[in-house]
Formats: sequence, C-alpha cells, structure tokens
Amino acid sequence: MNPFAAALLSLLFPGLGQASVGARSRAAIVALPTLAVLGAFGLVLYVDPNFLLGSTPNPALLASLLILDLMLAGYHLWAVLDAYVLARKARGDRLWPAASAGKWVAVMSIGILVAGTVGVHAVAAEAGIGWQHGLSCKAGSTPCWFDISYPQCGSPYPENAEFGIVGVNHGKVFSANPCLSAGDSPPELVWAGGVRAQFYANTGNPGAALSARWPNNQAFPRQCNTSAVPGSDTADCAYDYGWNAAADSYRTAVDAYVTLGLAPAGATSTPSPNKWWLDVETVNSWQSDTALNVAALSGAVAYLRSVSTAGIGFYSTQYQWNQITGGTSEFSAYPSWVAGASSAAHAITICGARGFTGGRIELVQYKAGGFDADFPCPPQGK
Repeated sequence: MNPFAAALLSLLFPGLGQASVGARSRAAIVALPTLAVLGAFGLVLYVDPNFLLGSTPNPALLASLLILDLMLAGYHLWAVLDAYVLARKARGDRLWPAASAGKWVAVMSIGILVAGTVGVHAVAAEAGIGWQHGLSCKAGSTPCWFDISYPQCGSPYPENAEFGIVGVNHGKVFSANPCLSAGDSPPELVWAGGVRAQFYANTGNPGAALSARWPNNQAFPRQCNTSAVPGSDTADCAYDYGWNAAADSYRTAVDAYVTLGLAPAGATSTPSPNKWWLDVETVNSWQSDTALNVAALSGAVAYLRSVSTAGIGFYSTQYQWNQITGGTSEFSAYPSWVAGASSAAHAITICGARGFTGGRIELVQYKAGGFDADFPCPPQGK
C-alpha cells in the first residue's frame, strides 16, 4: 500500500489506513474513539434532538464541542501519521529516504496530510461557531438584525448584522436619505447588504391644501381632479398620492444602486427584488378622514406590487395604525413590523400576538447597543 494512500484513508476515517496495511487490531483501536463519539452524538440526537438542534443557544455546549474538536484534531493527526509510518514499514521503506528528492517527496506528503487534517477540524470548528451564532440570533440573545436611516449619517453603523433594513427617505415622503449611497460614512445601502437589502419608505397623506405634490390633473392610476372627474380631496387623489410617493421612493433606491455601480446607468428597476416596508407613523402628515389615508396606503402598495418586489409589509404600532387608518384590516394579507419593544425578550413575547394589519407579525423592533435592532419572528406554527 502506498504510504500516502494509507494516510489518506485514515484522514477519511481513522483506522482505515491501518487496516489497509493489514494491521487490523491496531485499526480497531484507532477507530474506537471516532466510533464512540459518533455513537454518543447519535444517541443524543435520538433521545433529545433539541439538545443539539433546538433554538436555545448554549454557550457551554459550544465550548465543549470546540474542546472536543481540538482533542479529535490531535488524535486524527496521529492516526494519519501512524498509517503513513506503518505503510512505509510494511513496504520496507525507510521513513526518510536517502535520496534528497525522496526526502522532499516525503516531507511534502506529510505536509499535505497535516494541512488536510488541520483544515478538516478548522472547518468543523468554524461551522460550530456559526451554528451557535445562528441559534443566538434566532433566540434574540445576540442582536443580529438592524435598521438604519438618515439619523445614522456620519455615525457608526451596527456591526456584524446578519441583514439590514435601510430607510430610503429623509423622514418624509418625496425626500431622499442623503447617506443611502453616499456620505462621510460608508453608504448605508452597502451596509444593509447591497442587492440583498430590505428597504423602508415613509408614507403620508397631507391632502390637497397642504401638499405641493398633490396629483391634480393626474389620470393614472386613478383620475384625480381631471375634467372628467373633478375634485381634489377624494379617495382616488389620495390613492394617486400614495402611488406617486412609493414610486419616488423606489426611484431613489434604483438611483442609489446606479450610483454604487450595482445597477447600470439608466436602470429603471433594482438589480433584484427587495422586500419593502411602508412606514406608517403619526409624525408624518395625515388627514383626519382615515378612509382617505387607507386609500393613500393602497396606492403605495399597488405601486410596489407593480414593480415586483420581494414582498411588502407595514411598520407601525397598534396605536398609530388605529389613529391613521382607523384600525383597518384591509391590509391583513401583509405582515407587520412592530415598533416599541423594550428588549429582545419583550420582542419575543410580541411575536405571538396578531399584527396591527390583522396579519402575522414578521419583525419586532427593540433598542440594542444604541441602535434599532429587529427580532425576526418565527413563521406561524413553528
């Protein structure tokens, strides 16, 4: 048996290399620790799968697994080198050939095997750390999801975010976040994941008397104060206003991608579909007639649906939603992103409630480290 081949077999599974050169008793002894570890893991998974695969993070378990992996790495390396030495002896070869070329071949072979063995266990350790981090994110013990917008311009952004949501506006409709694709700090769109980013856009409905952008004489998607359908303070005009505001926010996002070189010049759509959230808050301008406000939000939803986004949802609180929309359930098919949780633990409890839209709660916002963190609620039924 070629020594390198024997060592490679023990790299694949300790003991195989020893068995390949006829040392079956030694092979059984070498294989025993690996078989014992695999058997123990199998028994644990059979008795209690949640011990390893559950959603509750366990730092002590991770530390134990890393120590075990380090011990296995030393044992695995010994098994590989032992198979190499046994194979050379079985062939009557000297461990270090007399010829210099042969020595270099032996050194390189051993170096490759050592690197391969260490690499396998390094990958296992990295996977274990990533697994534990993922559980911590799911359980809310580590803030991993954040949202930022113009208030963070020139300031540090959250670090180690799994994903980010970025505001496209400067606090109100028909305005642009100046740091979305530029600014003293890195572009917020880059921080949020570039083409993977999620967006949120401000909404509002100030009415014809207060808005310089009221859609008078607009015939699409609805007729607003046209010769055929006169009147400015109508549901159709509010619908057009919401449509136009969403279109302006979407255009801002597309322009940001073009500026960053993530979309070609002249692009009319984002590089890939993004998830969009409509920010519904009382700090923006709204009419006292909640039916008109609902019409404006309907127009915004309709526009975003027309450009094939990856999904649409609403950001608000139950109180603000009631004040602005009258507590409508017209948008119950869309998820809620709930603001106002005091902590991750509080956010988790909110996940079990019904969203202000009447649909499921997908995200809950809370404060963490001076930033707005967001806890992703597990899908219903899980």
